[in-house]
Amino acid sequence: MSTDRMPGPQPARRLSVPIARRFYALGLLGLLWVLGGCRPTVDTQPPDIPGTLRFDVELLWDGAPYALNQPAVDHLGHALTLNNLQLYISRIEVQDLEGVWHRNERSEEVHMLDFKTEDTRLLEPFPAGMYQAVRFGVGIPEDLNRGTDPATFPNDHPMGFLGSAGMFWTWSTGYIFVKYEGRAAPLGTEVMSSPIAYHCGTDASYREVVVPFENPVWIDPQRLTVLPLQFDAAKVLVGPDDSVDVIANPLTHNGPNDPIAARLMNLLTQAWHIPQ
Repeated sequence: MSTDRMPGPQPARRLSVPIARRFYALGLLGLLWVLGGCRPTVDTQPPDIPGTLRFDVELLWDGAPYALNQPAVDHLGHALTLNNLQLYISRIEVQDLEGVWHRNERSEEVHMLDFKTEDTRLLEPFPAGMYQAVRFGVGIPEDLNRGTDPATFPNDHPMGFLGSAGMFWTWSTGYIFVKYEGRAAPLGTEVMSSPIAYHCGTDASYREVVVPFENPVWIDPQRLTVLPLQFDAAKVLVGPDDSVDVIANPLTHNGPNDPIAARLMNLLTQAWHIPQ
């Protein structure tokens, strides 16, 4: 009988370290290629879905919060109080970082700011994106102002019968853009015996206001973005280049040869600010 043994199973030969590393690197590259090919394309452009921008308008007097019927003092030292302040706001636009102005699909929307009410908000949809300023009209644009019949609007619309109550001149066939009313006391007295009645309208009184943001603002799609918008009523009477004396010139109704309305509207454009 032969005593030779059959050879047993031989142990598997291990790859050398350099070769193993090569296979590992090739496998990792293949995995990355597969994963890279399956990644969705990232769109860096904002989605074509509008967001909503709301301005909460705050009334100030000389930089401090103010409410109608509160006592105040103007730049000339006259004691006064405002009891009515109404403004039409129209054609709100926002400016992107490249300087392009964007108007929304409700570009002909007109708002009434009535500081006798608690709701002094401006709400508008805009394309999603980053913006650096807002632009709007104080008043009603000529193509909507002249020859417009309030009966063509729903009653509660700002330009309808109820919405424009007291803000429509039938004799002028147009709207009153701004009502700034109150009483003032002549210097040396505390009795507010002098009325203030500034009614500014007609197409020549329409003004465009641009208010920059202190920091760029991103409007998210399908979300509400809220910003404060301050209106300083004291600045309607005084600015860097002009001022109005409420005792010497207490009234205006945009009559012929009456420059007060134009001066007030020019001053009013400088009365807005957005704190951030």
